[in-house]
Amino acid sequence: MKPTILSIGNATKDNFLDIQNQKIYKDELNDFHYDLTFDDSTLNYQKQAGVYGGTILSEKIFTAAHFKAFSSANPNGTSHFEYDEINSNLIDRFIVSYKGKSFILTSNPRSTKWVSPAFPPDLIYIADANFSQNYLADFKKYLRENPKIELVFNIADLIPELAHEFFIRANLVFVDFRKQNLSDLIDYSSYENAIDSLIKTGVRGVVIFDGSKIIAGNKEKIASIETNFELNSFYQNNIFQAAFVAENFSNSSKLEENLQVAVTIANKSDFNDILKPFYAHQILNRKNYELPVDVLSNTPDIETRLHKTAAKLVMRPKGIFAADESGGNIHKKFETIGLEDTFENRRAYREMFFKTPDIENYLSGIILFEETTEQNTSEGINFVKYLKNRGILVGVKLDGGLQPLTGFEGETISLGLDSLIEKLQKYSKAGIDFAKWRVAFEIDEEKGTPSEAAIASNLRVLAQYAKACQNYGIVPIVEPEVVYSGKHTIKQCREVTEKILKKLFEELEMFKVDLKGTILKTNMVLAGSENEIQSSSREVARETVSIFKKIVPKELAGIVFLSGGQTTTQATDNLQEITNLGPFDWGLTYSYARALQMPALQAWAGKPENVQQAQLLFLERVAANSHALYKN
Repeated sequence: MKPTILSIGNATKDNFLDIQNQKIYKDELNDFHYDLTFDDSTLNYQKQAGVYGGTILSEKIFTAAHFKAFSSANPNGTSHFEYDEINSNLIDRFIVSYKGKSFILTSNPRSTKWVSPAFPPDLIYIADANFSQNYLADFKKYLRENPKIELVFNIADLIPELAHEFFIRANLVFVDFRKQNLSDLIDYSSYENAIDSLIKTGVRGVVIFDGSKIIAGNKEKIASIETNFELNSFYQNNIFQAAFVAENFSNSSKLEENLQVAVTIANKSDFNDILKPFYAHQILNRKNYELPVDVLSNTPDIETRLHKTAAKLVMRPKGIFAADESGGNIHKKFETIGLEDTFENRRAYREMFFKTPDIENYLSGIILFEETTEQNTSEGINFVKYLKNRGILVGVKLDGGLQPLTGFEGETISLGLDSLIEKLQKYSKAGIDFAKWRVAFEIDEEKGTPSEAAIASNLRVLAQYAKACQNYGIVPIVEPEVVYSGKHTIKQCREVTEKILKKLFEELEMFKVDLKGTILKTNMVLAGSENEIQSSSREVARETVSIFKKIVPKELAGIVFLSGGQTTTQATDNLQEITNLGPFDWGLTYSYARALQMPALQAWAGKPENVQQAQLLFLERVAANSHALYKN
């Protein structure tokens, strides 16, 4: 969602004067001077008058980019505002240019009053910093009253004391590399160091002007572009600055494109008309229009990488294939087809799925068992590398399985925390993108399970695992499964699932786990497999979604469902009904194992000649579940 933007400062009426050569002379010290006598000779200037500038210019640009925008001149954000109505409050400015350099000739700032906008904006863009003292005092008071407002400004426009004061609120700042303002704070030894020193102050984005070069950077990337503003450098720089703000807050992840669009808007605008972003994008798509961008560095920080990976994993229409069966589980599957459980058979079984044509169109990620990360294709290519080359993110199951919870009959605790850090060190170096950890709870009314002790101890393990994963840049999938087998009703499943999820998010919060870089893998709410009354898909969807809306924080990256013993069609039908109740605040998809594998496993039966038929069945199930992510 785009932020609301308020442009502040003076509203101006700008007159552009292009100095002729005959107006330049040298004094006895050989210094250049400008003849700025305003008499009849000014008729020799190339003059463009009546151009609105300052806050009016930036408000127009933000509005054209479809932001909710308003300004000091138009504090109510009135559509199609007639700026002629405030003509008496406009400041006349003369912008004098000679050979690309511009200078502003204007009077002292008027004693304009700060007018609070109709509602607090998300961002305040300081379009013109020629503040009167009264205006500045009231503006600072407004900021104190609205502590969540962030600022965007050009450091060169502010006195050092004010720039320092505003840094605590800064989201995006502009810097003149040649002026080297605030050298006590900014390391001007290189573009990269200047941007890094500003990012460390809490600023999220930086744009540097250095002659004809513009450099933009954030925590993740630094890129540069060459400009050639031939109309008027002052005017076009102001357009670029506001246009880049608009593009940055429309899509902050596309740094290079934002630079290109903003420069194109500035290049193609004239004094009477500012190019709209829509047309700038069309121009950039022309084959004969080139505007190269150089990427100076591209090193995503851990937080950004976590958020991007998590978002990609749950992006519709793709799901996650859980190919992480432990030794015991895969042994049982092989018994059903009469196949010996050997290292080579397990490798061939995985390869059959991983080499299925077109799965990258339906799968965002695949979870591997630890053994599988060391295995290769029949051509000798490691599975991790092979999948990544197909554009599929790779995860690994990190829990060590379940063991009985001492003192609590029929309940379990997950193992593996003692070796977790060692594994994370290994897999972060191997390029693993995400991980999964499962804990399990059985509902048994007679035994009183799951107990509070089992819930608390297992969810504490999940939270510790999640935090450790994020410290190594690996997205954690937390899986607190309420097991499908049992006689419990759908109501009992709902009560237990709700209790577990509520406690889970309390634990995650306590361990300061970043929810934007976390995925929940959970069961659907449905009656146990041994209950005489089985749940309909609509019941499953209604009960499941009601818990999510009540318990799951909006910040969570996404939710993925386990199939948990449901039949292949049952898992797909239930997913479809859940989708029909959307949209949701989080990404939502599937992370099935058996519901995707079983038809293919039976068709394969361990025979090479059956691989192609098995792959077709696997692709059919993957595609069916991806289609179920759209409402029908």
